[in-house]
Amino acid sequence: MFDGKRREFLRQTGLGLAAAGAAGLVLRADARPTPPAPDAAEAGRVLLQMSATPQAAVAPKGELQTTAPMPFGPWYKQGAPFRAKLSPPFEPGTPFVLSGRVWAFDTKRPLAGVVLDVWHVDHRGNYSAGDGDFRNRGRLVSNEAGHYELESVRPVPYQPNAAAAPAFWRCAHFHLLAAAPGYKQLVTEIHFHDDPKGKTDRMFTPALAVTPERREAHGKQFETAVFDIVLEREADGQKP
Repeated sequence: MFDGKRREFLRQTGLGLAAAGAAGLVLRADARPTPPAPDAAEAGRVLLQMSATPQAAVAPKGELQTTAPMPFGPWYKQGAPFRAKLSPPFEPGTPFVLSGRVWAFDTKRPLAGVVLDVWHVDHRGNYSAGDGDFRNRGRLVSNEAGHYELESVRPVPYQPNAAAAPAFWRCAHFHLLAAAPGYKQLVTEIHFHDDPKGKTDRMFTPALAVTPERREAHGKQFETAVFDIVLEREADGQKP
C-alpha cells in the first residue's frame, strides 16, 4: 500500500499516534493496547535487527548533556508488553503523547534499537500491579533514526504515604528505563514544568521537566511533549 493510501486509511479510521506536528493523529478512545506475549518467560528477551543509524543526523555541538538518573522507585515491574499505547481503552485522564529521540553522548548521533520501559500512575495516583495488569506500563524501541513515540494518559501528583506523611506529595512524572548494548542503563523520570507540586517535591528536577502543549485532533483534546534521552557509553569491561 503506497503512502497516499496509507495516510488516507489512517485519517479515516483514526488510528496512529499523534505526532508533534499539526497533522498528527490520535488513537481512537476504544483502541486496545497490544496484549503481553503469551510466554511470560520470554518477555525479558529481545532480539532486534535494524538498519544502521543514518549518519547524517548529528546533534548540535555543545547541546547534548547526559540525562540525569533517578531512582527506580518501588513500583517498577519487569515484563511489560511492547506497545506504543500504554493506557487501556477509555482510560480516565488527559490523553498524552510523549515523543523524542535517543542520542549517544559519545558520538553525538542518534541511537537505534534502544529499549524504553515506561510506567506511571493513573488519574487517581495509583500504579497498576504489574502482575498481569500492565495498565499504564509498556516497552517500545527507538527506530533507525533514534525516534520514539508513545501514547498514554498524563500522570498526576500523588501521596506515597498519605497516612504517615500527609503533607508530602510526589510531583507528576513518567518513569523511564532505557537500555542499549554498549551504553549504561539509564533509570530516570520525566517531570512537568507546569506541575504545582514541583515546587514542594525535592525530587523535582528542572532538567528532566517538559512543557506540555495542548492540541486537538478529531474533536478530541490531548497534550504532547518532547523529551530527548542521552545515554552515556559503558566503560570497557563494565556490565550494564
